[in-house]
Amino acid sequence: MSPLPVWIVCGGCGTMLQRVSQSVDADAFRDVRGDRGLRIGIPRALMFYRYYPFLKAFLESYGCNVQPSPPTNLEILGEGTDICVDDVCVAVKVLFGHVSQLAHKVDAILIPRLVSVEKRGYDTFTCPKLIAAPDMIRYSFPHLPPPLEFTVDISNAPWWWGCVRLVRRLDLPLRGIARPYMTAVREQERYEGMLRSGLLPSDALKRMYNGNGVPRPAYISEGDVIVAVVGHPYLLGDPIVNKRLIHWLDASGAKVLGSTMLSQEDLEREEPSLPPLSWSYERELLAASSSFMKRKDVDGMIYLTSFGCGPDSLVTEMVRRELKPAGDQVLMEMVLDEHSAESGVRTRAEAFVDMLRHRKKMRSNTGGVG
Repeated sequence: MSPLPVWIVCGGCGTMLQRVSQSVDADAFRDVRGDRGLRIGIPRALMFYRYYPFLKAFLESYGCNVQPSPPTNLEILGEGTDICVDDVCVAVKVLFGHVSQLAHKVDAILIPRLVSVEKRGYDTFTCPKLIAAPDMIRYSFPHLPPPLEFTVDISNAPWWWGCVRLVRRLDLPLRGIARPYMTAVREQERYEGMLRSGLLPSDALKRMYNGNGVPRPAYISEGDVIVAVVGHPYLLGDPIVNKRLIHWLDASGAKVLGSTMLSQEDLEREEPSLPPLSWSYERELLAASSSFMKRKDVDGMIYLTSFGCGPDSLVTEMVRRELKPAGDQVLMEMVLDEHSAESGVRTRAEAFVDMLRHRKKMRSNTGGVG
């Protein structure tokens, strides 16, 4: 994310700001703010695990009261499944459950609309469900106020433009936006630094907001086998959605490396050897798979995806057919939905680690042959 331009800080380019002011309706929030500050709910789903620290810091710098929905449980998953249509992935159904949890408890519910998250020489997009998320919520919950959108469309406008639109939508002062923006950037960088250290999204968020007293997760420690898990942050970060896959790998004695630990530089290093993809987040997963499969210390890799995800189904085939492991790695695809049983995930995780341990022992006994 690029720093905020000087002309915004100094109040320049008045015509552009006036156009933003006229394009959004701030009256909806003017009467509900009161003295306590606007209560803004953020569902703990989808891009929560990628951008929550930025959004929380930005809104709180303006005096808003940010309230995330509670961690996913079976009730939230079931409620989202009942409300949502059948032919979408479990991650979207979880979003619906979290929106239902926040209903009538906050003044507004913020739903990011992620159209494009990078600028390249060709068109780039995110998943269609991420692009349409505010619309799906708007028409599925007609009794609620329209969701508050945070739009990211870097192919047409820089990241900070979404912040400008959000401020005007809330009828907050635009002058002085630089300080909240830079505060949010620093919080986001701190969060991403925790991810780089090996923490998975849910544990990094706990460490950020519950203090350093949160114990270091066991899956970071050394194990006799190393398993890389590639998947979207909302799959890696939500233990109800992934059926505690990370826990079962750790309990089996494996060290776990998540794809969220890779930096942008790590991913860009892989891109010259990969086919171009217009889906930005799927290209990240492809690059992460390539990076892990080139590491000789990684014994096996699990590609985690949710049933019904069209972009992921294509990338899974590309990983299986196009990428070649550097060593004796084993690839396992794990497809989950709302009907997946934790016992089944546990059995597969334990069997996978046992198989990797056996293969490693056999290779050691034969001098690396076979």
